[in-house]
Order: sequence, then structure tokens, then C-alpha cells
Amino acid sequence: MAVGGMLLSSMGGLVLHLINGTILLFISVTGFVGSSLLFALAPQGANYWAFVFPAMVCATIGIDITFNVINIFITTNMPRERQGIAGALLNSVQHLGVAILLGFADVTQAETEPDVGLRRSYKAVFWYNVACTALGCIIVAFFIRIDRAKSDMTVDEKRALERAAMEASSSSGQVDQQRA
Repeated sequence: MAVGGMLLSSMGGLVLHLINGTILLFISVTGFVGSSLLFALAPQGANYWAFVFPAMVCATIGIDITFNVINIFITTNMPRERQGIAGALLNSVQHLGVAILLGFADVTQAETEPDVGLRRSYKAVFWYNVACTALGCIIVAFFIRIDRAKSDMTVDEKRALERAAMEASSSSGQVDQQRA
């Protein structure tokens, strides 16, 4: 996971300029689905290389691409004075979502264990995770739109340019009034 994370994080900066952010988010959510699905389908005594290792690679793809896309989105679409609060809000929502959904996963395990046993109750948790991540795929596919990262002016630079243009137009208006 460490090697994959370093590679994905390093390559992310290059890929963000070439591929649409929505497509990248869809790839990352698909990685989460793949990870959950591999764990849900793993038989008892599953081969590490056939199930666990690919599942962890998929999870790494999911988190690293998501992290890169969201951070680039924040830094390019928020003024400098709001970037910290935007990042804090996104991290808070992420951790709150993990905490709430982890609670639901625990309820799933606890409520299914008396009927199906411990092993199958864990499988139920992985299937619950598949359903949650599949819902994430649907949300990204139909409701999230993020363009490719661009080497464009920041929000602060655009504001400064607009301010300069307004000042120039107001000063030219004052010169016109003085001439009249």
C-alpha cells in the first residue's frame, strides 16, 4: 500500500491535467467497490494474492485519487483565506461519514451474527460496504462534475484582476466627468 500510495500520489499531479476530475473520482469510487467486493467474495482461507492484495490495491487507488482530486479542487476554486476552512470541512465530512457508516456496519454485524454466525455476519458487513460504495458510484456518475485541473489563475488572482479593471473603469469615468 505504501508503494502504491506514493506512486498514485506522485502520478496524480500529472494525470489531473489530462483526465476529467469526475472520471478520476469515478475511478476512485470503483476502486472502493472493487476492494469491498473482493473482501465480500473471498472464500474461507482465501489466497492472499488473489483476494486481499488486490483488495488493498483497489482501496489505495480509491483513497489516493480521491484525496488528490478533492485537494486540487479546493485549492483552485477557493480563495486563499477560505482554503483552510474548506479543507477542514471536507475532512470533517469524510471522518464523520466514516464514523457514521462504521456504526451502521457494526449494527449490521451485530444484528446478523445470531442468525448466520460470526463469519457470515462479517460477509454481510462487506456486502453492506459494496452497497454503500456502489451508491457512491451512482452519485459521482450522475451528480458530480469536476473539470480537468488547469494552469489557470487562482480565485485570488481573478479577484485582483477584476478589482484592477473596476478601478481603471472608475478612474476613466472620473476623467470623462472632468472633461465634460
